[in-house]
Amino acid sequence: MGAILYVMHKRTNRLVVAALLVAAGIAGGFFVFAAHVKSAAALASGSDISARLDRMIATAGDIASAQQAYVAPGQPDQPWRERSAALLQQFADDAAAVRPHLRSADAGRVVEDIGRGLRTLLTIDGNARQDLQDAQNLLAADLIFSQGRDTVSSLIATIRGLKAAEQQTSTSQYASLERQQWIILGSVATVWIVGLMLLTPLGAGSAAAGAAREPAFLTIQAEYAGEPATAAINLTAAADVCASLARISDTAELPEVLERAAAVLDAHGIIVWMGAGEELFPALAYGYDDYFLSRLGAIPRKAENATADAWRSGKMRTVAGDGVSHGAVATPLAGMSGCVGVFAAEVRHGRENDRATQAVTVMIAAQLASIVSAWPAGSSATPGEITDSGLIAASGGA
Repeated sequence: MGAILYVMHKRTNRLVVAALLVAAGIAGGFFVFAAHVKSAAALASGSDISARLDRMIATAGDIASAQQAYVAPGQPDQPWRERSAALLQQFADDAAAVRPHLRSADAGRVVEDIGRGLRTLLTIDGNARQDLQDAQNLLAADLIFSQGRDTVSSLIATIRGLKAAEQQTSTSQYASLERQQWIILGSVATVWIVGLMLLTPLGAGSAAAGAAREPAFLTIQAEYAGEPATAAINLTAAADVCASLARISDTAELPEVLERAAAVLDAHGIIVWMGAGEELFPALAYGYDDYFLSRLGAIPRKAENATADAWRSGKMRTVAGDGVSHGAVATPLAGMSGCVGVFAAEVRHGRENDRATQAVTVMIAAQLASIVSAWPAGSSATPGEITDSGLIAASGGA
């Protein structure tokens, strides 16, 4: 139909965008939840590793105490030897159990250092036991209080370093997962903002808006699905508009009267379409800028919209607003030779279904039909020729 199509102004595409917004919200929620679960798991794992390493540190200290006890004079060494053997086995088991859970960069190397320290400690313990069996108590004591104590101290220092590295890794992983959650939330919020901007009707006052929206009277007729307007139409102002139209002798006066008519009808814009051959052309307008009007072009008689339908049938046609787009009333201009054009008003606040508004629209259309005249039925007039005839007087949008 030559109109500028704005796909977000169509119900189906708005529903698609709404569905995409819901899907983006659901997907974003899923990923945020997954990231939250991972961050909670990272914290739990970090706490578990710290507890295991703390137990290894305590065990190493107990090993040193047990070894020193069974070489102390006057104490039975057998119970301490058994305890030392049990503690060494516990330390080895804990080291093997914690290894798969370590995540720091140098964890593998550090675990090998701990393993070498444990083997050294086992060798020292075996040598000390042998010295005790050989009644070399002083040699056993020297071995345990020198090499044994140094080995335990080294093991404890190594484990503490590993614990610090694991805590740093856990903190970094948790922070990374937190950033992921915020990035996801930000992305979803951006999608929603863009989607809501697309779903929101553009303002009527700017030139860009005028160029981007398709008037409601260029859409297919639809049944009304909402409540009619509650504010009563100003019949005094409507009568004044009709009287002004009756007194007009120069078409140059029409834009000012159309502005008043728009105020009476609560219309965003008005276009008077005149028939020329098998097409309708915009002859008079209020509420749309010149660029928008230049892009409208002609409407074929067979077009599937309310304006063409009103021209073909000679009956009023309405298009319901839906909370996002305006409604419209398309009223035929009935002349002596039949329907010569269409008076199309893009109305707001459910006015398209208000009986008083419809009646006033018919009265205004009747007055306009007496002012403008139809071109011959076989005319092939172009918009430029219509302009030259002096019958078009387009007014800028309010």
